[in-house]
Amino acid sequence: MSDSAMTRAAAAVYWDAILARANHILGLLDREAFSLTRGCLDRTYWAWKFTDFPGARFQEGLCVLSYLYATDGPNNPFYRQRRLLEWIEAGFDFWVGIQRRSGDFDEAYPYERSLAATAFTSHYLSEAWRLVQGDMDTGVSARFKDALARSGDWLTRNDETHGFLSNHLAAAGTALYHAYEICGDDRFRKRSEHFIGKILDHQSDEGWYDEYGGADPGYQTHGSYYLARYWELSGRDDVRDSLDRSFRFLAHFIHPDGSLGGEYTSRNTQTYYPAAFEMMAASSGSAAWIAQHQLPAVRKLTAAGLGSVDAYNLFPLINNYVFAHRAVTSDSRLLVEPEAPASDRRIHFPEAGLLKEQRKRYVAYVGLDKGGVVKAFDKETGSLIYNDSGYIGQLRNGKWLSSQWIDKERPVALAADSVNVSGQFFQIKKMVMKPTTFLGFRLFSLTAGRIRFLSYWLKSVLVKVLIYRKRTLELAIDRSIAFGDDGFVVTDQLRGNIGDKIEQLEWRDIFTTIHMGSSRYFVPNDMVVSDAEPSDVARRVDLSNLTEGVTITRSVRVNGSDALQERSSSKQTRGAG
Repeated sequence: MSDSAMTRAAAAVYWDAILARANHILGLLDREAFSLTRGCLDRTYWAWKFTDFPGARFQEGLCVLSYLYATDGPNNPFYRQRRLLEWIEAGFDFWVGIQRRSGDFDEAYPYERSLAATAFTSHYLSEAWRLVQGDMDTGVSARFKDALARSGDWLTRNDETHGFLSNHLAAAGTALYHAYEICGDDRFRKRSEHFIGKILDHQSDEGWYDEYGGADPGYQTHGSYYLARYWELSGRDDVRDSLDRSFRFLAHFIHPDGSLGGEYTSRNTQTYYPAAFEMMAASSGSAAWIAQHQLPAVRKLTAAGLGSVDAYNLFPLINNYVFAHRAVTSDSRLLVEPEAPASDRRIHFPEAGLLKEQRKRYVAYVGLDKGGVVKAFDKETGSLIYNDSGYIGQLRNGKWLSSQWIDKERPVALAADSVNVSGQFFQIKKMVMKPTTFLGFRLFSLTAGRIRFLSYWLKSVLVKVLIYRKRTLELAIDRSIAFGDDGFVVTDQLRGNIGDKIEQLEWRDIFTTIHMGSSRYFVPNDMVVSDAEPSDVARRVDLSNLTEGVTITRSVRVNGSDALQERSSSKQTRGAG
């Protein structure tokens, strides 16, 4: 296929996806002229009234609506429609109205002082303003610029305090650059350099961007967009070069079926955001390869995308399609030669704790820091043939335990045809909000939580409880994976003296152990795995043998299209030593 034909095909994929969601997005918008919440895109708040405050991030939908208004694309009934512009203007005014006097916005709860909500909404509304400013009411435009200046001022005085999240910092940097260009305050440009500089300083030598202390390909596709947009606005060569390094890393974790990432990565996400790769395809061979390889995945929904995300990721993702479409329809688009990732038999990223094993018939991805979580694909068919998230179970006291947890101190031993990962089981949190808990949480946020340092304290406590907090248990696991050309064998040795404290313990193909709202979206290969699970008996660990030790072996043999049927059932034997 020629470059021009590929460009037309890509443009159609992104445009059709945007247009298909237009009615849905407009249905989320309060369009009534005399409504108290006119312009609000948080339908749970204004229509259902199931929540007590509007989430600011839903206003990001104004970006895609502005693109529909401003773009004369095929079969676009929204182009230059005056009524649509009025609704967009109402959305801008609603965003201005929910801004705190200090310049910040809320995402998860009142008085959150959310850097994410302030950064992401400021970025996307700036993009929307750029699209419609020529037709926008001058009063609405002036109010928006005043609010943008306040959010820019807040971002110059505040930072992310509860963890290092590159995608949040990238959005802050780009939002501030917008504020600099729109409002003319050079403080915003300087502060944008602060956020971008932090990301580049924390970028691993292996190429990945830091997300809560690890590498996460799904989030990296998202965060890369903001850096790519920052590069477009600022022209900084160091940002372009940083992105190119990141794409070379990321390309390794694009799976043969178009999915990516998952349980073996730091935050378990599998969502594919295409814009950065389309935007950078003219300057990065790795970006061009990812964009080309993943276009069928966007069309067929084989990666987590618009077909599976919920309301909290709908607008960032559909807006991402906006910038992917804009990139492929650019008059100046010139593609470089796509650069596929290296085909070496073994590719090891020790800092990320990730291993990619490429053999004659399959490719396997191993999360070393997570205790040897494995995901493997048949090279010929591209289908998933094995998914192994480790062990999960419940203690008799009602607490949960698992072998799957990021531990940078795990002993890892690599040999020519095998890898061995050791470590302990951990007690993990499984939480849902209860009425009494929610009441106490909301009372705190509306009273003491209005004090700045207490608000930040609350968020740090939530992150520790939901993401970082763990307790080591006296149960060890030693996992060995022996690789051959036609298959591999996973051998687990479990030993501990807490068998009498465990209610149940099982091997499972798909599960996660940390809070992450953007993980566990459906991808089609979820069903493929469920068809090939071992029997209930084979999944369960014989707890009576834990003190002496239990050895559990699973063999995976790849044989063309019959790969799933060739997998032998797991076996347990006594004696782990």
